[in-house]
Amino acid sequence: MRWKRTIQLLDVHAEGEIGRVAIGGVPKIPGETIAAQLHWLNTDPKGDELRRFLCLEPRGAPIGSVNLLLPARHPEADAAFIILQPDQAHASSGSNSICVTTALLESGIVEMKEPETIVTLETAAGLVKATATCRDGRCEKVRLTMVPS
Repeated sequence: MRWKRTIQLLDVHAEGEIGRVAIGGVPKIPGETIAAQLHWLNTDPKGDELRRFLCLEPRGAPIGSVNLLLPARHPEADAAFIILQPDQAHASSGSNSICVTTALLESGIVEMKEPETIVTLETAAGLVKATATCRDGRCEKVRLTMVPS
């Protein structure tokens, strides 16, 4: 079988909740803002195709999420992401924010500083501040300050 695209995924979890993180090979998602990109993923057939490609069998499963890392648009953000699930793309999630923070730090995409690293994540809902406790090159726990509701 010949593959036309390659997307790199890191398997991460937050207390057992699966949250894969797409760290490479993600196609360019149209939109000037993360919210506009979320809208495109939920309304354009190509966005639906990408979500289904990553979230459904044989690559994915109905339990868990795939987090698309995107270039941050906000000047204070270290990274941006959108959550893909079998039903649609979603704006924000605590467990997925933990998974993304862990992947960013343990892969070296964002520099880890021990004993604590602060990572600012941009979501379609706004900025999320993640404070990660780190030791021996590992992210041990993550505390979040989510977008006000």
